[in-house]
Amino acid sequence: MKEQLKVLAEMQKLDDKIGQYRVLQDILPKQLNEINEKVEQATIDLLAGETEKAEINKLQRAQEGEIKTHQEQIKKYSTQLSTIKTNKEYKALNSEIAYLKDKISEIESQLLALMDTETEVKARIVDCKKALAEAEANKKAKEGDLKAQIDTLEEKIESTRAERNKLAVTLPVALIKRYGNMIKNKGNQAVAYSHEGSCGGCGFVIRQQMRIELQLREKVVYCENCGRILMNHIQEDTTETG
Repeated sequence: MKEQLKVLAEMQKLDDKIGQYRVLQDILPKQLNEINEKVEQATIDLLAGETEKAEINKLQRAQEGEIKTHQEQIKKYSTQLSTIKTNKEYKALNSEIAYLKDKISEIESQLLALMDTETEVKARIVDCKKALAEAEANKKAKEGDLKAQIDTLEEKIESTRAERNKLAVTLPVALIKRYGNMIKNKGNQAVAYSHEGSCGGCGFVIRQQMRIELQLREKVVYCENCGRILMNHIQEDTTETG
């Protein structure tokens, strides 16, 4: 019986390993997706910044063109002033020149504001380029390893399962069925170790008689609450007194 208990303990270790591989099968693809998403987001952010800068530059050119048009019109009106015959026409033309000058001043203020915005956008573009470079470097450094790990996980699971099954065939069929049901229904934990007089799986207090049975290791002991196979840690067998 002691040998059977040792086999059960080894089987649980292997199932723990399988459980860890299963967790990695969930975690690693998420990590890979996060790496790719960071590259994609950094690319989007950079494109948004460059697009915003292009729109600012387009608006700047349009306003500079508008200023040039107004300046040419002022020059034309100024030339016409010398040919004006009536005071009324002179005042009207001067008024139009003053209006255009105000318009130019207003546009120049807008251009200054755009220059400030452009400076901010340029700084953001620099940050975006840096973030993209870092994301791409991180992807280059980790993507291959993550993919390799993901690709080999199922193989590792099958190999570990085969090792466990090789042990299982040495045990009675009824015991293996009980073990399998516990693995399936108790969070991949069929074997629980006693811990300070309680079941390590569910925390249920172990009766004194069962503690003695655990020490003797002459039969398989099951937790009265969760049904898991109970045992003491191998290294504790000679020291635990219950």
